[in-house]
Amino acid sequence: DAYQFMSLRKTIGALNSMISATGEQYWINQQVSIIDHLIQSAKISSQIPNNLSFKDDFKGWISLANNETYHKEVPLDEGYSFFYIMQFLFLIRHTGWLEENDSNMQWWNYTLAFIERNIWTKWYERSFSVFKNNYRYFLKSRVHMGSHWAGLAMYLNTLTSNKQIQSQTAILIQQYDTLLKRNLNKSQDGYIWNSTYDNVEGTFAADTHKNIIQDVSHGNHVVSYIVAAYEFGNNNWTLADIHKLCYTLKEYVYDRKKNLFHDNVDGSSNENRPGWGNFVADGWVKLARYDDAVKVIFKQFEKTKMLQKYNQEFQFKANLQKNEMEE
Repeated sequence: DAYQFMSLRKTIGALNSMISATGEQYWINQQVSIIDHLIQSAKISSQIPNNLSFKDDFKGWISLANNETYHKEVPLDEGYSFFYIMQFLFLIRHTGWLEENDSNMQWWNYTLAFIERNIWTKWYERSFSVFKNNYRYFLKSRVHMGSHWAGLAMYLNTLTSNKQIQSQTAILIQQYDTLLKRNLNKSQDGYIWNSTYDNVEGTFAADTHKNIIQDVSHGNHVVSYIVAAYEFGNNNWTLADIHKLCYTLKEYVYDRKKNLFHDNVDGSSNENRPGWGNFVADGWVKLARYDDAVKVIFKQFEKTKMLQKYNQEFQFKANLQKNEMEE
């Protein structure tokens, strides 16, 4: 069920944090096992029973969610998890794991090749066949949707030896960074932004012709991308951007009286997703390594029952541990 990839992202992201912090073989083995099961479950699109979307030779998965994606292949679902899978391939290059034996290197090469063809090239080509635009499926109409694929492209760009993919991913990264920077409006010393793109001019993104404020829950993905891009060395993102996000969290998102988080990044409520601002484990918690006051906020928040309520305990604690071990 491809719809479950969105939940699986939490575990894969948490494991990346543990691997980055400790380099321990146990966490690497856990991650390899998850990725193996995921890739082995992929089927050739034209051979997937009841597939209502594509009928080509790429491998993939269909959603079994009881909504409009039922029995369809969905790029958003795949982007959720494969951003962190690409990050994992990037991380383990520097742990010594690849050099331990030939099978590790073979696994890494096979996994990268699978992603090059059945994740990146698949949606690159399908996007053109549907929209006459190779990047629409990646960028979609909202910044948090584009963040998954921009992050994946960032790591893929440096890991692949395929010149075409290098060129394609470079275009996506530049377009997404342009779109996101247009959205980040300075408010005092922080950022407030809409989830919908403010200005798609000169890009391949979709224009919704309406402005919807970013909810904190999906805002995790934007924050996670910016932190990852800064730590990767993407010159479009600086420490000043990270500090502005820290200010947003401290002054707009966090409710000190209740020790909870507001629904939207401007501190407003969200009738469609009340309480979901308290899901902060995927991105917002990563800011604790850059700001001591943010760290204090999350240490306080850890005492609430929100970690269990929103199924974020492992990812939240893994990211906090990574923050502390890297200080």
